Amino acid sequence: MAQLFSPPPAEQIYQSYLPGKYFGARIEKYFSARFPYFSEEEWVQRITDGLITVNGKRVVPGTVLQEHDFIVTRMGRRQEPPVDRTLDVLFENQHVRIFNKGAPLPVHPCGRYFKNSMTELLKEAYPDEVPRPVQRLDALTTGLVVFAKTRPSAAVLMREFSGNRVQKEYWALVEGVPEKRAFEVNAPIGKVKGSVRAVGPELPNSKSARTAFECLGSRNGRSLLKAMPHTGRTNQIRVHLAHIGLPLVNDPVYGTPSPDLPALGLHATRLRFNCFDDFIDVSAPCPGYFEPYMGLPR
Repeated sequence: MAQLFSPPPAEQIYQSYLPGKYFGARIEKYFSARFPYFSEEEWVQRITDGLITVNGKRVVPGTVLQEHDFIVTRMGRRQEPPVDRTLDVLFENQHVRIFNKGAPLPVHPCGRYFKNSMTELLKEAYPDEVPRPVQRLDALTTGLVVFAKTRPSAAVLMREFSGNRVQKEYWALVEGVPEKRAFEVNAPIGKVKGSVRAVGPELPNSKSARTAFECLGSRNGRSLLKAMPHTGRTNQIRVHLAHIGLPLVNDPVYGTPSPDLPALGLHATRLRFNCFDDFIDVSAPCPGYFEPYMGLPR
């Protein structure tokens, strides 16, 4: 198991230009939608306290955001949680760099994480590059994460991912044993509260979602599945497995925490995709805690 590292307490300041999808939004709605780890009321208080500026000026709740707005958010002096800061490069060419991400480690700064995020670590490791992740994994999920090296390659890869043309495989360690060796979950996913998702066509922003599964082996009431998502909804595999009564091991949101596992029971193990004239097929090695379930009968 990798050694976890936490930087000393420091002032966390986030700076960004307003993304296009939020043009015309009220400032408190923008923050509560994009950063749901705080409620809208908490963001209103931060705006009122002057901790958030737009184009260098204090604003008030209800301010309508416009194109090209530059937003600075002061989060105060904070102690970040420890993370696995290992940068394990599995594949690299002139367009992309693909990592085998450890856990815990978020891709982007979020919640209590800032310097302890992949984009911030890559700014230190590759100071002449802008970190451009083209997909993300949850902080507790391990495995393959793709970063584009240039703006054109980022645009190409984001179209491939959003168009569901990337073939993705995960290993999922779950509580329980499935009834069938191969099965599929085809159920829409929407928001329940904040960033939490669930299955249900009646839920806000519900979108179709389809995941294929194959059981690779079972032991002591747990099973190792191969998961192949055919759509790219947030938390799709986690939500679909919880929906059918096979929650991921050590899932603090959709299952039950398990102290015997160092990370979430989900590992992005293989990606296959096109980038310009290159076809890329890359696999990540199996984490040690999956190995007892490999090659076992159902």
